[in-house]
Amino acid sequence: MKNFNHSIKAGTVLFFLFLSFTSKAQVNTDVMEARLCKSWGLAKIEDGTKTQVADEAQKEYRLIFNKDLTVQQGLAPDGFIPGTWQLDETASNITITDKSTKTSYKMKIIKLTTDELVLQQNDDARTMIIYYKAAL
Repeated sequence: MKNFNHSIKAGTVLFFLFLSFTSKAQVNTDVMEARLCKSWGLAKIEDGTKTQVADEAQKEYRLIFNKDLTVQQGLAPDGFIPGTWQLDETASNITITDKSTKTSYKMKIIKLTTDELVLQQNDDARTMIIYYKAAL
């Protein structure tokens, strides 16, 4: 009976540890998603050794993440390209899929605060760092 009670206690402790870890991971993902889900305006792009600060027209480029995992990107009034997004919180990656072309691209989240988003996009031979500011 003593071993049985010990097993129950050990099982209970493991169960609560699992719940604690699961709920903490969910909170982290919820925080990242809450920070992502807004409209972002282009600030600058670093392409290798070149840095290009967004001019007035480029600042109007928007990347809009919605809570329903849809995304819109483009310039107003030219229109927005619809798509979907998926967050891999463990690897700090976000994958955006263009709805019309079905093309997906993965970017590394370098920085994410309430007012700044920095993404790293790796193409075949180059790496771009894209800086966004929260849009009003």
